[in-house]
Amino acid sequence: MKRDAKAAIPQVLTANALHSGLVVFRTPAGEWSADIGAAEVVEDNEAVAVLTAAGAADERRNVVVGPYLVNVRRDGQAIVPTVLREAIRAAGGPTAGTSVILGRHAAVSAT
Repeated sequence: MKRDAKAAIPQVLTANALHSGLVVFRTPAGEWSADIGAAEVVEDNEAVAVLTAAGAADERRNVVVGPYLVNVRRDGQAIVPTVLREAIRAAGGPTAGTSVILGRHAAVSAT
């Protein structure tokens, strides 16, 4: 049986927290964390399907919005996204919570 090349790539599930807008990652405990280091890393089709279904269920329950898989690699104990956009998201930007956006707007309006 031919092995699916995508299945061998380690992946994590990311989304945005519905109420804060912050980037979050699904953990092995079924929670969402802003820390990619806490993310559940999956590498086979069955685990990918389970993780994706869990993210979709959380989206239906209005916990997160837009869950999707991100390719990652291990760098020692660290989980590192393989694409720059996802590395930026994992580092906390450019997505910002409402308070940050409103604060920035107020600062710009005051000048």
